[in-house]
Amino acid sequence: MNRLKNNSYQVGKIVAFCCNYTASVSTDTLRDADLIPENLDVRKLPCTGCIEVSALLDAFEQGAEAVFVAGCRSGECHNLSGSRRAEKRVVYTKRLLEELNIDPDRVEMFFVHRGETQPIVDAVRQMTRRILKLGQLHST
Repeated sequence: MNRLKNNSYQVGKIVAFCCNYTASVSTDTLRDADLIPENLDVRKLPCTGCIEVSALLDAFEQGAEAVFVAGCRSGECHNLSGSRRAEKRVVYTKRLLEELNIDPDRVEMFFVHRGETQPIVDAVRQMTRRILKLGQLHST
């Protein structure tokens, strides 16, 4: 895995809602290895299917510049269809953000094989690039 090579500290907070099965590696371990930035707030869920639209929107209200959900790939979900349920809620959240004049690219759904770390690291990097492109949502 590549080390973190960006100025993520300049982009503000990113909130990641992750399935407990997909994000099995400790965030402290990933931070110690310099693979994820300090500005990442990982919130593990028993299943991403339990994520509510209000939780995604609340993350923005609490200062997040970007939010993503990392769930199991199709056919690998421990709870059968939780990730698909989460995906529908992310799509709905994107529509709500548009209505609020907030770029919907600030929220995304990623599908990850169980126990893989690199896709989570890649998702953080992708969201960091988006924030850099879009600019700040919140003033610091």
